[in-house]
Amino acid sequence: MSLTRSTLGFAILLTLAGCPESRVTAAQDSSAARPAGPKTVKFDPKALDRLGIKVEPAGLQTGALDLEVPGSLEYNLDKYAEVGTLVDGRVTAINVKPGDKVKKGQVLATIVVPSIAAAQAEYLAAEASAKIAQDNASREAALLDKQLTTAREAEIAKGEALKTEAELGAAKAKLQALGVGRPTGGSHITGAGTLLLNAPLDGVVVRRDAILGRFLQAKESAFVIADPLDLRASLNVYEADIPYFQVGQEAEISFDAMPGKTVKGKIVLIEPQVGKASRSARAFIDVPNADGSLRPGMFLRASLRLPESAGNGRLLVPAPSVQPIGDDDVVFVEISPGVFEVRKVAVARRTTQVAEIREGLQHGERIAVDGAFILRGEVTKQ
Repeated sequence: MSLTRSTLGFAILLTLAGCPESRVTAAQDSSAARPAGPKTVKFDPKALDRLGIKVEPAGLQTGALDLEVPGSLEYNLDKYAEVGTLVDGRVTAINVKPGDKVKKGQVLATIVVPSIAAAQAEYLAAEASAKIAQDNASREAALLDKQLTTAREAEIAKGEALKTEAELGAAKAKLQALGVGRPTGGSHITGAGTLLLNAPLDGVVVRRDAILGRFLQAKESAFVIADPLDLRASLNVYEADIPYFQVGQEAEISFDAMPGKTVKGKIVLIEPQVGKASRSARAFIDVPNADGSLRPGMFLRASLRLPESAGNGRLLVPAPSVQPIGDDDVVFVEISPGVFEVRKVAVARRTTQVAEIREGLQHGERIAVDGAFILRGEVTKQ
């Protein structure tokens, strides 16, 4: 009985002694069973199109990369003017209506301004005083030559002439500041207190705020003159996208309200300052509107082809092709039809539509540019 127990205990000890070796062997076998190399994700190649997974070479050298930017149509401010008055007055005549073509200098409306009437009256009084004083000074000078007056009287007359001449100059400057001239006529003065609103440029009356008989204030605009055949697209460019925009860059503009209509143009101006609230700057593109079908205020989308100089040899890819997995940014590199390598990359700069890859990817490697989020979802399931 004692021998049997000893034999059984010895056997148990041998078994326990063999357990670590067995566990190591099993772990080695398990490690050997894991696939070596980078992580991959596989799909049926025939299902890629159905799933919306699109593969293209990485980099500008091997494919076109566009930025689509929203915006709206505006009048070209080089051919735009708001016409108003410097002083308050009552509208007594209106000569044009919206849609009328006007020439520079054409009279748009007439306004009666009481302050102008007072200024013109002051001018006429100063003009008369100056004439009388000048005549008196000339007469005193002639009498002095004949020794029929004193030098003192001649000097006083000359000083009065200079004083009234200065007052006339001040009255004239006041009229010029008000934008009017000297009233005409003899005893019956015409044009007193009248202000004419003239077109400052050639164009079309696109808005009329002036109303006959209404009192127009200096802070108000009576008319807006613009050229509706020469418009500009105003684009909202986020600050991260600004490095990829250049003056002279070509763009194709489309309009949601007019499917199928596109207009090509070039960037003519990029604002030098970024808005504090919007974090964007505006870029402007001249838009010809010869047929008059476009209207200011219309929503638009501008598609801009990134120039080669935007990359400067750097690798740019569509932003959706870079997906987050854990703390890493990855792209999906096609190594064979339907088989994608999950490649970790370092992103130098990221915008809403473009990502600049610093390392981890080479120009020309085929990556998933559309539908990369589907591949990401498959990886997270593994």
